[in-house]
Amino acid sequence: MRLARFTLLSLALLLVPVLAACATEPATWTYAPAPSRTPLPSAEASAIASEVASNNVQISAFGVKFEQTDVAAPAGTGFKIDFDNKDPSTPHNVVIHQGDANGAVVFTGETITGVAIKTYDVPALAAGAYVFVCTIHPGMQGNLTAG
Repeated sequence: MRLARFTLLSLALLLVPVLAACATEPATWTYAPAPSRTPLPSAEASAIASEVASNNVQISAFGVKFEQTDVAAPAGTGFKIDFDNKDPSTPHNVVIHQGDANGAVVFTGETITGVAIKTYDVPALAAGAYVFVCTIHPGMQGNLTAG
């Protein structure tokens, strides 16, 4: 019994200076991970990229029809159409007519064949109603409102 008390007391006396040193001295080291090679994009940069992409008019073709039947674009300023042809081995394009499908052609986009995405630069349109069609498949139509 006496030996157990002596052992515990000796152990306590040895630990007191070690614990006191740890409690009073500030840490002299820190750990910081190495920087990554490519910085992650900031939230602001991501928001700007998303805003730019969302300002483009999105039109896609699938199953020999336009997936969007009504789109809007700004009036009086040029804009972009992101045209996504999702039909394998099938050519499509986007042609914009004033008023209806028989109206004056105000823009003709390049024909793309098969699965591909093409961004068209469309000149400024006056405010109003337009129709977009595929000249290869005249039954493919949608409405575009410039405003």
